[in-house]
Amino acid sequence: MLSSLKAVNELREELLAHQRDFYKTAAAEAAKDPVKGIVFSSGTDRTKTQLFAEMLLRQQVQIQPLAATQTINGKTFDKDNSYVVNFNQPQYKLIQSMFYKQLKFKDSLFYDISSWTLPLAFGMEHEELKVLPPTGLPIATVPTPKGKVVGVGDYAFAIEPYGYYTPRALYRLLKLGIRVKVANEVFHAAGKRFERGSYVIPGEQEKSPQLIQTVIQQIINEDAVDVYALTSGLDYQGVSLGSSSFVTLRKPEIAMIVEGGVSPTDAGEIWHLLDTRLHMPVTLLSVNTLNTVPIHRYNTIILPEGNYNALADGTKEKLRTWVQNGGVLIGFERAVSWLHGAGLARFEMKKEDEKKEAPKAKPYAAIDEDRGAQETSGAIFEAEADLTHPLLYGYTSARIPLFKSNNLFMEKAKNPYANPLVFGNNPLITGYIAKANLDRLKNTACIGVSAQGRGRVIGFTENQAFRAFWLGTNRLLTNAIFLGPTISAEAGR
Repeated sequence: MLSSLKAVNELREELLAHQRDFYKTAAAEAAKDPVKGIVFSSGTDRTKTQLFAEMLLRQQVQIQPLAATQTINGKTFDKDNSYVVNFNQPQYKLIQSMFYKQLKFKDSLFYDISSWTLPLAFGMEHEELKVLPPTGLPIATVPTPKGKVVGVGDYAFAIEPYGYYTPRALYRLLKLGIRVKVANEVFHAAGKRFERGSYVIPGEQEKSPQLIQTVIQQIINEDAVDVYALTSGLDYQGVSLGSSSFVTLRKPEIAMIVEGGVSPTDAGEIWHLLDTRLHMPVTLLSVNTLNTVPIHRYNTIILPEGNYNALADGTKEKLRTWVQNGGVLIGFERAVSWLHGAGLARFEMKKEDEKKEAPKAKPYAAIDEDRGAQETSGAIFEAEADLTHPLLYGYTSARIPLFKSNNLFMEKAKNPYANPLVFGNNPLITGYIAKANLDRLKNTACIGVSAQGRGRVIGFTENQAFRAFWLGTNRLLTNAIFLGPTISAEAGR
C-alpha cells in the first residue's frame, strides 16, 4: 500500500511539473505577443455578456471589469457591461483558441467544424488590445443582471428589444392573455427614443392591472429586462402609441417536425432554445403524425434541417392551406430546398457554374479527399442586415456573424424589400470553405420570406441555434416566431 501511495505521489509531482512547464511556456509566449488582451461586451444586452463571461470563468480564464468606459477602434465599451481578458495568465493558449480567427489551413479535411471563434458565436463586440486599459481586480463570479421599472406611469409599458431573454418576457405576457404590440417605427416616450422592434403593453386591456404588474416584476427579476412605465401615448417627434405602426402580437402555438429524415441534433438544438432557455413549449410531431393529424391548433410550424420526402402530397396541400389561413412555416437548411420544391415558397438555390473545360483525369484513390475538400463543415461568415426588417429587430449592428455548415446558397429575391440578410462580396471571417463554394456564396441570401395568403413561409439557409452555444443568431428564430405574421406581404418573394 505504501508503494502504491508513493507511486501516486510521484505521478502527481510529475503532472504538476508538466503543468508548471506549460504555464511557463504560455507566459513566455504571452510576453512576446503584441496583443496584450481582449475587451468584450454585448453592448445593449447584459445577459449575453454575463453568459459569455461565465463561460470563460468555467474554463479558468481570468477576466477583469473595465474601470471606466472606453472607446476602442470606434466601438464604445461601457464599464458596467464590459470585461478585459489579460493575455498574461496561465490559460493564454486556451484564450488564443477561443478568440483566434484562421483563414489558412494546411489541410482541407476536418474531423469537425473549422472555426470555434467564441465571441462571434455569442454575437459579442470585441477588440484586441495593444495596451491594456485600467481595470478592476479579477473576478470569481459574474453578477446576474436584473431589470428595473423606469418611471411611474400606467398608461402603457414599453420594453426595448435588445435583451437575450426578451422573447421569454414576451411569451410570459402573451400566455396570460396580456396584449402586447410591436413598434414598426421609432417612437419617443418618457424622454427616451425607442427603436423599431420595441414592445408596448397597453395599460388599458381586459387583464387586470394587478396581473400586469405581477408579470412585469417577474420580467425584471428573471429576464433582466427594463420596463418603462409611460404616462402618455403622444409623441410629438414621431408616431404615437395609438397609430397603425404598432401591431398586436399573437401567442405562438408551436409545433416542430421530428423523426423520419429530420436531423435529431438540429431538432434538439431548436427545442432546447425554445423550451429550456426561453420557456416556450413546443409540440413535437413526427413526419408520420403530420401526414395524418389536423394542424389547425398550431400557428407556427418549424421544419429543422432534414429530408422531408416522406411527407405525402396531401400533407403539402394541408400545409399550403394552413399557411394561407395565417400560419407561419419556418424551415432550416435542406428544408428550405424542400419548401421550394414542394411549391410552398419561392426559395431558388444558386446552381453550380457550368464548367467550360472537361475535368482532368484524377486517380481513383483521390475520390474521398476531393469530396471532403468541397464540404463546408463549419465556418463563420459575415452577413449584411437590414435592421428595419422585423426579422432583424433587436440587432444593433448591420454586420452579423453567421455559422454555416452546408453548401446551400439561396439566390437573392428580385423584390428589393425581400432581402433582410445577405452575404456580401467578402463574407468569410474565419474557417475553411473551398474557393468555388466561397464564390457561389458571395451575394446570396441567408433568409427568404415568402408571402402566401395571410401566412408567411420563412427559410433560413443556416442553423440559428447551432449546438446551443451559437447565441448570436437565436433572435432570428424568435423574431420569425413572434414577428413573422407581421411581415408585410409586399416584402415577400
